[in-house]
Amino acid sequence: MTGHASEADQFSFTPFTRHPFFTDVNRWIVKRVIGPSRRVIVDLGCGPGAVTQLIVDQLGKRHDAKVIGVDPCASALERARVAVSAGFAEFVEGSAELLSHVVPSADAVVFCNAIHLIPDKARVLAEIRRVLRRGGVLAFNTTFFNGAYVDGTSGFWRRWVVRAVQVLRERGFEVQHAAKATARAFLTPDEYAAICVQEGFNRPTIELVRVDLPPESLDDIGHFSLFIEGALPGVPLAEGAAALREGLERALDETGLTSVPRNWLECVAVASRS
Repeated sequence: MTGHASEADQFSFTPFTRHPFFTDVNRWIVKRVIGPSRRVIVDLGCGPGAVTQLIVDQLGKRHDAKVIGVDPCASALERARVAVSAGFAEFVEGSAELLSHVVPSADAVVFCNAIHLIPDKARVLAEIRRVLRRGGVLAFNTTFFNGAYVDGTSGFWRRWVVRAVQVLRERGFEVQHAAKATARAFLTPDEYAAICVQEGFNRPTIELVRVDLPPESLDDIGHFSLFIEGALPGVPLAEGAAALREGLERALDETGLTSVPRNWLECVAVASRS
């Protein structure tokens, strides 16, 4: 278990979450969820608790609220319990697909930066709707969707991966293009809206928030296990991370970019009262 924990820490999402823009796109969601009538708030896919802390901060000194962080990863929950010390926050192990097994009801569900990893999004949205009380709200976001690339930047992302593959070949590795990556097909904003309506929500409000990603944040996401597996399937994580770092340097040098703009999809859907 120690080795697994060490690898999880080495290739975790946590460094990316420390950038100010990441806090901003998640605070956008949190501010639209927290209100006097919402007392039980679920942070689904809470990970090490970065968004949970934003929820706690937004609630302030309210004593009638309860925040429940849910995540399938026990080690991430352990870190969250250390990071978030509020007495009205608790953390439980569970999956999005079986949310109602661990949370019987809630006024709001926040699901940040994870819905793109869900193969059966309709099933998860139906499960969230099952947990929400009538008039409850679901808010989620992602930067992995069809529309994330700002016009004129798609070439950079392709170039980054191509240069990383070149680095690997120079070092004697081959990318297994036939390998099945963790990343799934990206949906459009309209497709996300349609699934929400299909699964019992009013038509959601969707906004695209543009963020400028500095090179340091790109390097951090290039060291995240799921990003590595998606970009370079079949490559060991350490070799993949090193290749992505070198590929990033080459891509930035070739394009002359000092930051890369990208869109975040921000969605708020209210559970139908019917």
